[in-house]
Amino acid sequence: MSIKKVFPTSLAQNPAPVLEKGQDWKDSHRDQVEKIMGVFFEVLPSNYYSQTMGPSYTLQFQALAEQIASVQLSAQEIFHDNSFDYTRSEFLFQILGLFVFPEPEKGIPNIDGDITYREFLTKMINLLLQGSTKASVEAGVKLVVTGSTVEVLEKSILGRDTENSDWSWDDQFEFEVNISGTSFPTNPIVTQQNVDKILQALKPSHTLYQYRHVFNETFSSLFTATHDWVYEEFKYEDYRKYWGGLQKISGTTGEVLTDRFFFLDTSRDFSNLSIPGTLTILSGGNAGTYKISQILTLPVGDDSTSRSYTTSPTGLTGKVTIANGVLTDTNQNFVTAIEGEVLTITEGPNVGSYRLKTLVGGGPVGFTSGTFTQVLLAPSLLKLSSRIPTVASSQSYEITLDRLGVKTAKSVIDEDVSLQFIL
Repeated sequence: MSIKKVFPTSLAQNPAPVLEKGQDWKDSHRDQVEKIMGVFFEVLPSNYYSQTMGPSYTLQFQALAEQIASVQLSAQEIFHDNSFDYTRSEFLFQILGLFVFPEPEKGIPNIDGDITYREFLTKMINLLLQGSTKASVEAGVKLVVTGSTVEVLEKSILGRDTENSDWSWDDQFEFEVNISGTSFPTNPIVTQQNVDKILQALKPSHTLYQYRHVFNETFSSLFTATHDWVYEEFKYEDYRKYWGGLQKISGTTGEVLTDRFFFLDTSRDFSNLSIPGTLTILSGGNAGTYKISQILTLPVGDDSTSRSYTTSPTGLTGKVTIANGVLTDTNQNFVTAIEGEVLTITEGPNVGSYRLKTLVGGGPVGFTSGTFTQVLLAPSLLKLSSRIPTVASSQSYEITLDRLGVKTAKSVIDEDVSLQFIL
């Protein structure tokens, strides 16, 4: 089978825009004009034959040949648009899209890519030929929704087949389009608008569709590890037996420092106190209750200048610097200190006595071996919200603990407890 050429020369597939321009079109147009002029000169009688373009009749036919060549080239472009698989994007919607979406003024689907759009329109025609059914509507929505599950629900059918459903036969013209997935759509507004255009093209006019996007959260393993879990409940101890708990901290060696906002007891470690708390001085001119605002180790804090110190009862001496709460003396081995050791700084802003607690890089003071030149203090210093009347030492005091599970004695009279002992 041979294909007859309609024109003297065939124009190759031209991906140029609709307007006829560009070097490819100009070259083809010039070649076509020359061929038309060649045919013209061959059919003229000898008395009109001219080898040059000078005579008026040749100029007139030259103009006519240029117009005929333009028409022929345009016709060849149209021949390339005879299949939806190769239709140029400029004419694609005019030829095929208007058949699917006859009212473009209401908007058309927003789909990226010429080839993608061509495939979309071809599939839409197939769905139109299948009729306005639930299956065709569902398949149409899937064309514009990727990576998600599409489900069309017929309310009246579900109301008939589902026990205690909120839907009934009154909802026979109502449907739901549910899009479900674990990821958020790239452009949810465009997705919803595209679905709306699909429904306008495929659904029966008497039906109502409700669009919903349902998200399913999935949780994967955050980490892989072995772990132990111990559950403790203070109430169990309370019910099983009397459990007094720790109700307060008391002492007799409290000291009110010079500025009267600080209360110190080097025989105590206040690490387990909760803020806010209350300090009650039991006797003397300072008797009363004071609110605790901070629990400190030093009144001022870091001090980069070396300050002289002594300790008791071990009797260590030297010069110490303080940075980030760590006391450092490179010429001292604090491992010789014992539990309850008190370090007294004799100069600088932190003058005073403080209890040693832990060797940095080691363990508790008095229970570690090796060489350690850095030490941490125990929080034995309380800062109060209000000033204490006078500077004093040897203060008797109590600090109340806010702790669950503390029980106090309670007397019960005239109660029959015999039922508690029946098995």
